[in-house]
Formats: sequence, structure tokens, C-alpha cells
Amino acid sequence: MLLLGKIALGMTGVVFAGAGVICSEGFVQVKVIQKQADGHHINVIAPAVLGPIAAHFVPARNLDDASRQIRPYLPLIDTTLDALRQADDIVLVDVREPGEHVQVMKSGGSIVVDVDDPNETVHVSAPLRAISGTVDQLASAAGLQ
Repeated sequence: MLLLGKIALGMTGVVFAGAGVICSEGFVQVKVIQKQADGHHINVIAPAVLGPIAAHFVPARNLDDASRQIRPYLPLIDTTLDALRQADDIVLVDVREPGEHVQVMKSGGSIVVDVDDPNETVHVSAPLRAISGTVDQLASAAGLQ
């Protein structure tokens, strides 16, 4: 009985440790609300660590073109992401037109994009750490890092 308790305690520890690793990067949220009477409401929240992991498992030959295109911009992307991590919360883009509003901001450790127009409302939030990890995986697909 004591052995069973130790095994159960060990398995519980593994589950909590795994959950901690999965949640360590934060979460990506995508929320779309269609404003039509029969419109859909979509809300997806996923662990942000899935982005870099998914990029890691995509065959390199499928990422060669993207890796080549991103190569000239890697120093700029890395510098920008580092600066955003250190910066206070800020609105980067705010465009208002009649019936439409687009806003891109840094909030906490995430980049948030909000779009509101007559047809739908869209909200996307992604942690900067996950964005950086995904860019690194994309760049290293062709050995560019």
C-alpha cells in the first residue's frame, strides 16, 4: 500500500511538472466573433510553447524558403523583440476609420492585435517569448542561427 502511494505521488508530480513546462511560455489566444445573426464565435486558447515545438517538427525542406526570406531580417527581429520585452506597455498601431478600428499593442509580455469592423471582431494575443522561439526555430531550419 505504501509503494502504491509513492507511485501515485510520483505520477502526480510528473503531471504537475509537465503542466508547468507546457504553461511556462504563456498562452496564445485567438478569438473571432462574427457579428451576423448566424455568426460564429471562435475562441482558441493554446499553450504558446506549441509554436516553437511545431516549427521544430516541420521538415526543414518545407521551411527552406521561409528561412531564406527571414535571414536578412533576423538581427532586426531579435533586436525588436528584445526591446519590446524591456519596454513598458505601449500601443504600437492605432487606426480608426468610420466603423473600423485596428490596434496593435504590447501588453505585459505579449503582442496583442485587436480588429473591430462591421462584420467581425478579432483578438489575437501571443507572448513575446513564444514569438522569439518560433522565429528561432524557423531560422534554424536552414541552419541560419
